[in-house]
Amino acid sequence: LKKAYDEGLNSLPLELLGILFFLAASHLSVALVNWLSTLLAMPRRLPRMDYSEGIPPELRTLVVVPAMLTNTQSVQELIESLEVRFLANQDDNLHFSLLTDFQDSDQENLPEDEPLVQLARKNIEELNEKYIGLNNDTFFLFHRPRQWNAQERMWMGYERKRGKLEELNSMLRGGSKDRFSLVIGKTEVLPLVKYIITLDTDTQLPRDSAKQLVGTMAHPLNRALYDENKKRISEGYTILQPRVAVSLPGTNRSRYARLYGSEPGIDPYTRTVSDVYQDVFGEGSFIGKGIYDVDIFERVFNGRFPENQILSHDLIEGCYARSGLLSDVQLYEEYPSRYFTD
Repeated sequence: LKKAYDEGLNSLPLELLGILFFLAASHLSVALVNWLSTLLAMPRRLPRMDYSEGIPPELRTLVVVPAMLTNTQSVQELIESLEVRFLANQDDNLHFSLLTDFQDSDQENLPEDEPLVQLARKNIEELNEKYIGLNNDTFFLFHRPRQWNAQERMWMGYERKRGKLEELNSMLRGGSKDRFSLVIGKTEVLPLVKYIITLDTDTQLPRDSAKQLVGTMAHPLNRALYDENKKRISEGYTILQPRVAVSLPGTNRSRYARLYGSEPGIDPYTRTVSDVYQDVFGEGSFIGKGIYDVDIFERVFNGRFPENQILSHDLIEGCYARSGLLSDVQLYEEYPSRYFTD
């Protein structure tokens, strides 16, 4: 660069070239540091309880899928996916639910809203009836109405996904009942819920993986300790984030998915793998799919964040609440088909 400058090359191209060089070098440096870290720090499996015979009643867990009711087909797909998760993770103390609201609109109510809600309601009730011999309060539906957002100037679900989970947590502990216009399922069991497993609409929950998540969260060595001075978790974990892989159909959706998606499919030898953040710092990065303790989560985040300021909330939640990576438990989901949806 100095030689080019001495020979009279304009400074602007040199500055642009320097920026590009810096970006390339920084990416290489990060990759090298991460690689060296994985060589020096051995991966350690988080301790866990063995609940292969069943989850104890005092650790009752609710699997939650935050979603939007957009059309009839999407509702049917949500119901089918919820049933598949249940069939792979049947337990008397494990419940499954949809946490829904409508798409943003310039009106509070649209003509198609009520039919979609009633379709979801009908399907949840049918699932509870279908599996009544196992547990007649296995499935739930929590639906929120639109609220006026003066800043966005539209009717929408309060704080989107973060608001859904925040209001569900509050409801489980006796508050925010008026925030849901419809709740389907036997609500007397809800105050007994200890943990929530939150999943995206396309996230698969493999066989008995819920028991592994609960068993790890319940181990005394992983228990979260709240620091009153710092107003955050100082030891242990409020959230456990499992490893997420790409499902087999996910990489065949587009050329972008084939190029950038990781190796797809089920790993029959799922084992602990290296992760720089978990191995070196004892914390993982929360990406919105995992298990958390309802009481600790409520204590840490109740009134913590301002309204209409945070869109991508997963990482900051993991920082305040301490998120641990459970690298030997694997979930599966589809890879985005386009760059702009990634």
